[in-house]
Order: sequence, then structure tokens, then C-alpha cells
Amino acid sequence: MTTDVMRTLRENLPAADDVLHAVGLQVERSASVSALTTVAAFAIGALVGAALTALYAPKPGRETRHDLNERVREIGERMGWSGRRADDDEAAAH
Repeated sequence: MTTDVMRTLRENLPAADDVLHAVGLQVERSASVSALTTVAAFAIGALVGAALTALYAPKPGRETRHDLNERVREIGERMGWSGRRADDDEAAAH
């Protein structure tokens, strides 16, 4: 008897997705919009994380800027950006 009642309810009640859609709680998105949203959320999270890391770094600002400058140069050299100017080294020292 209980099985019959459950089967009748399943057959006659609308699906959960239909109820949510009717109430306006479910929005269908295309795959490209969903992927773009995910990439944007990741990029924003990475920027916020980088900013917080720089703010709470245990080194003084001058040392942190110097270290960041060196890291950027290393990455640039690995990527083939060898267009460094001689003035860059002198400007970074001050």
C-alpha cells in the first residue's frame, strides 16, 4: 500500500526542476556563460589573493617591491622578453 501511494505521488507531482523554474529560483544558462563566469570568478579571486598577500607580507614594502620586480623579470626572461633597459636596474635600486 505504501509503495502504491509513493508511486502515485511520483507520477502526479511535478519535478523539482519544474517547481523551481516556476517560482523563478532556477535560471538556465548556456555553457559559455557558465564557463565565462567561472573564469571571471577565478581571476577575481586570484587578484584579491595577490593583493592580500602583498598587504600582509612579512617584509617591508621596499624589499617586497624588489622581490616582486625580480620575479617579474625572471618570468619575462623565461618567456623570451629580453627587452630590458639598463635604466631599469638603476631605477629599481632607488
